[in-house]
Amino acid sequence: MRNTNVLISVITPAYNVGPWIGDALDSVLAQTESRFEYVVVDDGSTDDTADVVRARAARDSRLRLVQVPNGGSGAARNRALAETSAPFVAFLDGDDRWHPRFLEHMLATMHTAPPGVGMAYCHTRVMLENGQVVAPRWQPAGRVDLDRLLVENDPPHNGSSLMIRRACFDQVGGFDTSLPSAVDFEMWLRIARSSSYPLMWGVRRYLLDMRLMRTGSISANRQRRFECLDKVLADYAPAMTRMHPGMAYIRPAVFAYRDGLDDFGDRWAMFAREAGTAALARDSWGRSLLAWNGAGRERRATMRAAREGIRRYAYQGVSGALRTAGRLTGLRNRIVAPATERPAAG
Repeated sequence: MRNTNVLISVITPAYNVGPWIGDALDSVLAQTESRFEYVVVDDGSTDDTADVVRARAARDSRLRLVQVPNGGSGAARNRALAETSAPFVAFLDGDDRWHPRFLEHMLATMHTAPPGVGMAYCHTRVMLENGQVVAPRWQPAGRVDLDRLLVENDPPHNGSSLMIRRACFDQVGGFDTSLPSAVDFEMWLRIARSSSYPLMWGVRRYLLDMRLMRTGSISANRQRRFECLDKVLADYAPAMTRMHPGMAYIRPAVFAYRDGLDDFGDRWAMFAREAGTAALARDSWGRSLLAWNGAGRERRATMRAAREGIRRYAYQGVSGALRTAGRLTGLRNRIVAPATERPAAG
């Protein structure tokens, strides 16, 4: 029987995230909205992930550890869904962390969202592997349907930013365990296409810190990511109703070119061009695609090197500025410390 005092099932699928999962767990247990149950599914980790979870579970009865043989993030999420029962579900990856008011704000959003909204998401800040926040990530807000999900290439960007009605899973089933990547994106598209809650709602609040490309992350394997995305696009782009299905391939093609996977880029650009050159030229990402597609492989290598240099310099610059600001803050605090905190004279 479901505990009616529990409104949210928080779920973390975890695989070899020992260095970071403590940060994720603490961000959940510190939430201002406390009416949640928390299940972490350790997906056959070979590091100390389970030990970190077990230690915190001993101190907080809301947290429970479930251990399973390694089966992938989709299978881990499905196991957690079966182990929980609250009317709303929120997933947090083991290397991300929430703002203390994430659950509070997202629950309020779900209660006030327009009819047909089955999922709500917040905005995201990007952090480095060491946990240092370096930049906000631009994301759209407001109403998101299947067409917008595809054309804007998954506006939530990651599964840690959403709250979802459990009724959506009751209607469309569990995560696709055959996909080693893009599992969450496929689920959001399935809910948008096949449930009675086809809409997302974007909230303009930065309530999630996402660890960018940390060691061993699934998203770091771009080849596998694009192979899965290719299947997802083929399955769902034909269901678009407001825009030409070719528009769903624009951003993936640009991403493929940027990552040096020209075979994907060329094929997806071919599909995108079916939307018409005029439609591509009116879209900023479409113009970028035309530039990458028309550059040829040799010039693309130069474009990639220049872009990566600028990107690396920007992150290093922000990181350095934050370190300098931290040192200045520490110095200021020492200078203005109360008399009782200063060393005695003589």
